[in-house]
Amino acid sequence: MDSATQLETIATRWQGSFHNRRQVAAHVARGGPAAPELTREVRTMVVERLQAPQLGAVVLYFQEFRASAPQLAQRQRVVVLRQDPDRGAVRAEQLFFRGGPTYDRPPLAAGLVADLGPEAFDRHPGCDLFFEAEPALDRFRARMDPGACRYRHPQDGEVCAEFEMLLHPDQLWYRDRSLRLADGSVRGEVDGFSWLLFDRAEGAAGLAEATLPALVRQRGIWRGTFRRYDAEGVLRETFPSTITIRVSQDAGRWLYHQSNLHGTEDAPLRRIEAHGEIHSGRVWFASERYQGWAMDLPGEEPAAGSLLVMHPRDPADPDIHETIRCSPDGRRRWRVSQLLKDGQLVGRTLIDEERLTEEESLTGD
Repeated sequence: MDSATQLETIATRWQGSFHNRRQVAAHVARGGPAAPELTREVRTMVVERLQAPQLGAVVLYFQEFRASAPQLAQRQRVVVLRQDPDRGAVRAEQLFFRGGPTYDRPPLAAGLVADLGPEAFDRHPGCDLFFEAEPALDRFRARMDPGACRYRHPQDGEVCAEFEMLLHPDQLWYRDRSLRLADGSVRGEVDGFSWLLFDRAEGAAGLAEATLPALVRQRGIWRGTFRRYDAEGVLRETFPSTITIRVSQDAGRWLYHQSNLHGTEDAPLRRIEAHGEIHSGRVWFASERYQGWAMDLPGEEPAAGSLLVMHPRDPADPDIHETIRCSPDGRRRWRVSQLLKDGQLVGRTLIDEERLTEEESLTGD
């Protein structure tokens, strides 16, 4: 393709919402120590095209978030794409926001960024990216010139950054690190300079669905039956249940709320309210009697179920370990809880449920 077509193809492929959930699931299933080489944290990236002629003809703006700090944009950049006739390549000029930190910045709406002038940014030409086409693999490779992206760090002296990216129609890969030039030691790197793999997730709702734990996608109202057994497998109790799962967003935080109604609605045996927050790839929650967390069952993509671990506030109560498995259509789920006290099994609970209603989208402010 000619250079103008290449530029527009790069701009189109780079835009959108991305997540590395599939890579995280694979590394969690792989096991091993929590070393930098094992990518275990969910990251999301949103890349938008700006109408900002004061900056350039083709302007992109991206923010990247980590699950451990969803209230901050770990990376936040403006990129201007243009043809570089001297290099015979598409050049991506990186614009760095002036004022405040370089990383972990407060999120900034694209509409506000589009109104900023050139004076709002610092330019470091050595840190620009140059794209070359690799048609046999249907991708573009972008990288900085070796040793060109240099800057002075207040503590580490002169530093050199290295960055490389692969751009596919439905995937974005990158790796990033910086070196101290005084001795060649690593100042900072993303996961041991390994490649981060981001898959495309179209739209904000699709991004939220893809990057939040599977338990979030079970939001709605579930009606079912609890069957409780003792350690020897003797059925001790049976009763109906209604479970309501809600998810909302407030000031950049994902909040979780679950209501359990055990028994009939007109004569409930008990009502349990659990509240929590979603971060670091897990749902963290607490009720009057228990506190715990939920994560996806590893090794599957998309996740088909969840693992829950609950610890009692009263040491006299048992720990609860529960697995949840959903049907492919999302309308049924099956739960198995094991109650453990001092390392010994004291009971099991089986729950079969059917989804009555489903929230169509996550609520936000």
